[in-house]
Amino acid sequence: MIKKIQKKIEGNSSVFRFEIGAYSNILDYFEKNTEKVRNEVRHEQAYLSREINKLGKLEYWPDEWVPSFKYHCCPKFPTSFYKSPSIPKGAKIILFHGLPNPPEAIMGISGKWYRYIKPSPWIDKFWRE
Repeated sequence: MIKKIQKKIEGNSSVFRFEIGAYSNILDYFEKNTEKVRNEVRHEQAYLSREINKLGKLEYWPDEWVPSFKYHCCPKFPTSFYKSPSIPKGAKIILFHGLPNPPEAIMGISGKWYRYIKPSPWIDKFWRE
């Protein structure tokens, strides 16, 4: 028997794209039922992903377009001690989820004692553009 692995449906709401007003019913429901929704999901992107997915409209950018800073830009231990984070080939948007945030990553502060990163001054250049 082959077990089907279900892909996590939660998207990062900082890179969602849709026409303004297209899903106003989702916002209306959230505004009228904020506490109920907060008890059902961890954060707004989980709610938004869930509701868009229910409508069969949730699609994803290609993985190489939207890499995670901490998982795809930062070298793994022990390489992280001598190699700086870099932009993966094909990346269009770098996701910052959890720690570090961009200002911390620029300075080389990972936000976690077990994750060392060197400074990433290239983030500052793109951050200001």
